Parts: sequence; C-alpha cells; structure tokens
Amino acid sequence: MWLASASLVVAVAAYYLVKMGQGEFRVFDMAAGSQQMESSLPIDWAGFIGNAVAWWVAACIFGPLLGWAGTLARQPHLRGLAFRLMVPLIAIVDMNLRLPGNPELDGAVATDTWTVVRIAAVVACVLLTAWALHTSIRARRITRP
Repeated sequence: MWLASASLVVAVAAYYLVKMGQGEFRVFDMAAGSQQMESSLPIDWAGFIGNAVAWWVAACIFGPLLGWAGTLARQPHLRGLAFRLMVPLIAIVDMNLRLPGNPELDGAVATDTWTVVRIAAVVACVLLTAWALHTSIRARRITRP
C-alpha cells in the first residue's frame, strides 16, 4: 500500500521536472521585452507547485486503493479477474478519450502508437479473461469427483 503511494509521488515529481525542463512552466516577462531568451525565462513556480501538489494529493489517495486492487488481482481464477482487467481497460478508455481532438497527438506516429496500445490492451483483456475461465473450469473439475 505504501509502495504504491510512494511510487506515484516519485512518478509525479519526475513528470513535472521533465515538463519544467521542456519549458512548460516558463513565463514570458513583458517587462524584459523581446530580447529575453527562452532559457532565461522565469519559472512559474506557482503553476508548477500547484499542479504537482494536486497530483501528489491524488497519489496519496489513490495509491493505497490501487495497491489494494493489485493485491486483490492476485486472487486466483475469476475472483481477481476484474482487478487484473483494470490496467488494460483504463488504457482502452484513456486512448479513446484522449486521442480524438488532441492537437499534440495528431500525426501518423502518434496515431499508430495509440492504435497499437489499444490493440494490445484488447488482446490482454481477452487473454486474461480466457486464462481466468480456463483455470476456473479446471479447478472445478479437479475438486468435483
């Protein structure tokens, strides 16, 4: 449970530090004029910290829940299937909601990548379900004389 929260907190920090390095939290200073170079633009610390703290709070709330879901996913047969399907189903929903209309993701490479992710997630759902059904049926045959 704690490892899930800690992992999410570290991932959020890494994500926002990379975004800061890419210049997303830099603001143009109107007083400095047009001679100001992009690398010398000041950092919008309020925006950076505000976004990071919001996601850190979410990580501390959802981390234990996701850690618990991971523990429940280890249950054998059909009992843990819903929890094992969480990741591929979230990937499918995310790809279908995020891709359409997102100008950052326009282009052949991005579209092909997200299509492969969707297909892999659907295949994972089918395989996980088939395996759970197979092991459940096999377990019933063994326990019944």
